[in-house]
Amino acid sequence: MSGSHQVKVVIVDRHALFAECFGAVLELRHYRFEALPVLTGPGHAERMVQRILAARPDVVVINADLGPRCHAPTIVEALARAGVPVVAVTESPDEALWGECLAHGARTAVPKTDPLTALVSAVRRAVNGEPLLPHAERARLISRYRRQEAATRQGRERLGTLTPTEGEVLRHLMAGHTVREIATRRFVSEATVRAQVKSILAKLDLSSQIAAVAVAHVGNWEPEALPLAG
Repeated sequence: MSGSHQVKVVIVDRHALFAECFGAVLELRHYRFEALPVLTGPGHAERMVQRILAARPDVVVINADLGPRCHAPTIVEALARAGVPVVAVTESPDEALWGECLAHGARTAVPKTDPLTALVSAVRRAVNGEPLLPHAERARLISRYRRQEAATRQGRERLGTLTPTEGEVLRHLMAGHTVREIATRRFVSEATVRAQVKSILAKLDLSSQIAAVAVAHVGNWEPEALPLAG
């Protein structure tokens, strides 16, 4: 990087306070910065990539979780393909999310619990093309993501084997209804509901209702609207 060139950092984060505070820290170290708001709606990821590239960044700092309507790893992948170094920041302790960003091309993932100096150091090293993560650690985090991705995919496939009736029972469980409440709402016996729950658990290869609900949530299984209780 030429000495006459002032490095520009584009920050993409849901939290304006973090973006502005980190930007102020960067300016004290003679970097330029631009904070971009997170876009939502149709084509949000593509539009975010276009806006980021239009800002002509030397490096991008992006929150690994931009919310359900804006998939950060998709943006990271497009930026990496365009040759832009990306540093992911995360407030989540979920290492699989860190690994997902790395698998899509991020140079490193920095927890927001780390000092700001650690993030500044990551930006500097990314701009200079220096390694940011030991190879073994990078491989470990990506492997963690791959394993979770495979488990989620398997969970979705198993959810697809549920009958319409079992799907309705699972939707009730996701809504927090007990077996007795489900039986009352569906005008069947509690024994019938228990048998249906047992079948759901068998098909999902799980041992508890809580685990079944968790698989449905992790797999982004969309429950249909349930009828109001009479």
